[in-house]
Amino acid sequence: MKLIPVIEIGYANQGIESPEQGPYWKYPTEWDDFNHKSYKKAGFKDSFKPFDPGASIYSIDLISDENLNKIVVDHTEELRKAEYDREQASPLFGGYVLEINGEKLFYPQCCGDLGDIQFWRNISNGKESFYEGHPAPIVKFDKDEIMFDLNVQEFEEEFTPIPKRRVFRIKKEELKKAINETELILEKFSNRIKAINQSENLNLERIEDLLVWENINY
Repeated sequence: MKLIPVIEIGYANQGIESPEQGPYWKYPTEWDDFNHKSYKKAGFKDSFKPFDPGASIYSIDLISDENLNKIVVDHTEELRKAEYDREQASPLFGGYVLEINGEKLFYPQCCGDLGDIQFWRNISNGKESFYEGHPAPIVKFDKDEIMFDLNVQEFEEEFTPIPKRRVFRIKKEELKKAINETELILEKFSNRIKAINQSENLNLERIEDLLVWENINY
C-alpha cells in the first residue's frame, strides 16, 4: 500500500484556450498540451511530469527545485502582502493518492490539500474523521479494517477521476505503514520549502507547517 503525496498545479488563467473535450483522462494529450503551455506562459522553466496523463497533479518528490521555488512564492504571495491572515491560508492544494498493488483507489478531490495527512492518520487509528475535500468518501470501521464507499447519488458531485471500484477495504496497520513512508517524503519536501523560505526571504514563520502539515479544519 502507498499513500502518495501530490500537489495540484493550476495556472489555467494564462489566456491559453482550454481543450473543448474532456475529461482529462479521456483526452490526456490535449490536456497535457494545455497544461504545458499554461505553465510555460506562467513562467515555469522546467517541465512537469503529471501523475497521470492529462492530470494537473504531480508527485511532490518529482518537482524540480526551480519549479517548487515559484510554486511556494506564488502560493504565499497574498499572505505575505497581508491580504488575508495566516489562519485563512491553506496548505498546498492536492493531497494523497491511495494505491494498492498498482491500483489507484482514491485520489485527492476538490479543495483537498497536503494537510489532509491528518485525515489519513485519524482513520488509521479508527477515529471518525471528515475529509476536507469534496466529494468526500464514506468511511466506516470493521475491527482491523477501514471500509471506503465512493458511491454517489444521481445528482451528487462525482469523484474525479471516476472510481473503477466504488467500495473497498484496507487494513489499518497497512495504512499506518504507508503513512510512515509518506511522512518521510513530506519531511524532505518540508526541508526544501524551508530552504526556499530562507533563500527568497519570505520570512514566514513555520512555513513547513503552513504549506504541508497543518489544516486547521482537522
